[in-house]
Amino acid sequence: MTIESANHLAELRRAHGLSQEDLAEQLGVSRQAVSKWERAESSPDTDNLIALAQLYGVTLDELLGLRLPPETPAPETAAPEAAIPEAAPAEAPDPDDPLPEGSYYEHLAQKAAREAEEAARQAEQERHRRRARFPYPLFVTIAYLVLGIYFHMWHPGWIIFLTIPLYYLPESERAPLRLLGNPVMVTIIYLLLGTMCNLWHPGWLIFLLIPLLNASR
Repeated sequence: MTIESANHLAELRRAHGLSQEDLAEQLGVSRQAVSKWERAESSPDTDNLIALAQLYGVTLDELLGLRLPPETPAPETAAPEAAIPEAAPAEAPDPDDPLPEGSYYEHLAQKAAREAEEAARQAEQERHRRRARFPYPLFVTIAYLVLGIYFHMWHPGWIIFLTIPLYYLPESERAPLRLLGNPVMVTIIYLLLGTMCNLWHPGWLIFLLIPLLNASR
């Protein structure tokens, strides 16, 4: 970002009656970022350049204060045998419509959606890290010893060790229907039915939930 381009950005902002705070709020950036652009300490990224051009109604060249170099006249030469028709000049971009209609608002909506998706992904990763830091296997071991020593439930207390792999399942796999289709969870339920209620038969029928629930996903 050159000094001339930075000064031109400041002139465009003032010409549209915007303060640095107003412009920063419309672009979704900090006022310090706008200030750095106008002091040539940093440059707007591509998304912000497009948004500025849309906001001011100018082309990107005009936004940065760029000017095309003057055409250099061709040297005189002998007349050609056949005159070559002069190519029609390229149509200049319309400064009133440099970008497709609505692209500025679509750009802001897409940017907000990307930020929300990234925030949700980081929150899920943080929850997973917190669960991983908790010493769940040690907690289960202590609970098993308490059940055995104080309540004489060495059996079927050992079944709680089967909850360890369930604890480390991803959050998306811990929904109730997902858990009922998990082979480890079904095994725990079957063992509890058998040891606590003596329903080894027909308790084994619950294993049929595994293919049924997994097929319905």
